Amino acid sequence: MTRTLAALFCTAAIPAFAQTTTVSGQPYMLDQIVLRAGTEKVASEVPQSVSVVGEQELQDIAPSNIGQVLDQVPGVAGVGSGSFFGQAFNIRGFGSGLAASESGIVQILDGEEKYYESYRQGSLFVEPEFLKRVEVLRGPGSSTLYGSGALGGVIAMETIDPSDLIADGATSGGRVKLGYGSNPETAYGSIAWGWQPNADFQALAAFALRQNGNLKDSDGNTIVRTDSRAPNILLKAQQRFGDHRVEASYQQLEARGDNQDFDQMEGAQIGLFPGFPGWGVGDILTRDQTARLEWGYDPASPLVDATVTLSYTNTIKDIRQGDDPDEPIMPSLLGRRDYGLWKLKAQNVADLSAGGYSHFLTAGTELLWQDRTSSVTSSSHPEAKTRAAAVFAFSEFEQGPLTLNTGLRVERQRTEPGDSVTHSDDVVNADSVEPQIAAIYRLSDNWSVFGSAAMVSRMPTVDELYDGFQGGAASPDLRTENGRNLEIGLSWRAQDIAAPDDEAAVKVTLFRNHISDMIVRTNAPAPTPAYVNLDRAYLRGGEIEASYLTGALELGAAVSFVDGEDQDGTVLDSLPNDRAVLSAAWQATDEWRLGARSTLAAGRTKADGDRRAGYGVHDIFATWTPQSGPARGMALHLGVDNVTNRDYTPATYQTGPAAGRNFKISLARSF
Repeated sequence: MTRTLAALFCTAAIPAFAQTTTVSGQPYMLDQIVLRAGTEKVASEVPQSVSVVGEQELQDIAPSNIGQVLDQVPGVAGVGSGSFFGQAFNIRGFGSGLAASESGIVQILDGEEKYYESYRQGSLFVEPEFLKRVEVLRGPGSSTLYGSGALGGVIAMETIDPSDLIADGATSGGRVKLGYGSNPETAYGSIAWGWQPNADFQALAAFALRQNGNLKDSDGNTIVRTDSRAPNILLKAQQRFGDHRVEASYQQLEARGDNQDFDQMEGAQIGLFPGFPGWGVGDILTRDQTARLEWGYDPASPLVDATVTLSYTNTIKDIRQGDDPDEPIMPSLLGRRDYGLWKLKAQNVADLSAGGYSHFLTAGTELLWQDRTSSVTSSSHPEAKTRAAAVFAFSEFEQGPLTLNTGLRVERQRTEPGDSVTHSDDVVNADSVEPQIAAIYRLSDNWSVFGSAAMVSRMPTVDELYDGFQGGAASPDLRTENGRNLEIGLSWRAQDIAAPDDEAAVKVTLFRNHISDMIVRTNAPAPTPAYVNLDRAYLRGGEIEASYLTGALELGAAVSFVDGEDQDGTVLDSLPNDRAVLSAAWQATDEWRLGARSTLAAGRTKADGDRRAGYGVHDIFATWTPQSGPARGMALHLGVDNVTNRDYTPATYQTGPAAGRNFKISLARSF
């Protein structure tokens, strides 16, 4: 496997990052900007394995769902299916795909946590047309600022702002777009408009309408029935009053579809076991809401840069029986399920820098109120209330060639079952203490070494505590899952390597994560608990990211590999494929940008002995942006995903296969 990955790396290419940054006085075009609490850094100067998918990459990918964005990131794998409503994710072996499996991954949209757990219903619902940036921080080193339990890492998504739509010197601007994809057969349109009449006020309104079709495999067979119409809105406004700032935003995704598969992660699965009629079809409403109000205060004092944020997020699934009597949904899986979360967060970033060094200290506190409800009594979706309080502090210190980051997060959680949970009335209290330290040392202008150590505690979720599906007993005695993660790495960047003004950047990260009291599902009837703790498990692997820019040509590589086992030496079932993502982009002229991307994955043997074969999937794209004449301001994008119509099943899928060939086209106009 090592020789295979090395061969892939030598011929590889990952999306380059065409954004100019200045590091140590040198302008770099391709080193990714990473948003930190104190100051922005570039990826080669951050002691963590991190990837950024920026605006140019999003335009090249032209994603129809968030999964197509994250497929480009090393160490991240999709779980379940390519359905718009069946998206779940795996980072470094964390995330197995049904319910509660994404609790080791913190998902953030515009600073607010998005988490939904409902049996076979997906976990993240995002309109990709509104995204401008996705940052993936692998490993638990980001849990201090983003939330406890990030054993796998953090997915942080940002939506467009007014400044992304308004041309220099103008007070307003916008963009309209129409698009089509063949698999799933999807038609969509969007319009976004930004307004900034003066330096103190800005606002944005965006609307997108998406008609989703069925996802099909390489033979044209339907994998998941997901026919639905999805209107989505995004609203933002910001007003400054001297040193004060008030910001409000609201976004909502809503989709309704008739005779959709209940199981949006795997499809009908008729005959999965003898006599099984499938999971059934139903009329399904999916609604995802994110509302936030933020006050900021940034006076002249370097010690004060404070924000207080009140937010509300909720994901709703309302499932009703479909029209096909031969494919009924079990009564316990019907009804409406809400996952409402109120959060109050206050933090301050103090600039403690002095002559010879820079030092930023972020400190804050959070209060969380989460209510999980169901209109139908269901052992697979137990009702419960969760209350949590956290305090955190994160220090970023830089002096000369050394950067040292330290952090600590302490959180306490109380979970109380709802009245509909009849097999347990236990109230469960849990604690999380998460220290971390990371350092990077610049050996020269080109070379840096880094390392980190972090401890993360993932407290049990509602599903894990009170799920009684298929007769399993409740699991109120679960212990908190603890991870101890060590990372070491090396980064290199240079200019004028093989040609004048060319640039290259490489970052290599190796990790080892020791998990004690790992929570796993037993799939056994009562009196055996539905979930138990394993004594320990181990995950080890690494990521290699490289990029090269010369003239109009961008090349790069993203390689990821991971292995894991429990205390008995049994292979963990959640391991993704070892893989390399290769790509090249060529700005052929001022108007034409051409590119290709390949994903090459090694085979993986599952814990039950099932062998998932390796695969190679190739995508191509072309974008035309006229620079003059009546078509100026337009952008025509053409693309083909899975060009060879490859039949394959990723190791993280419960079953298969993945989607077949997809033709896509879009036309956008800025105004």
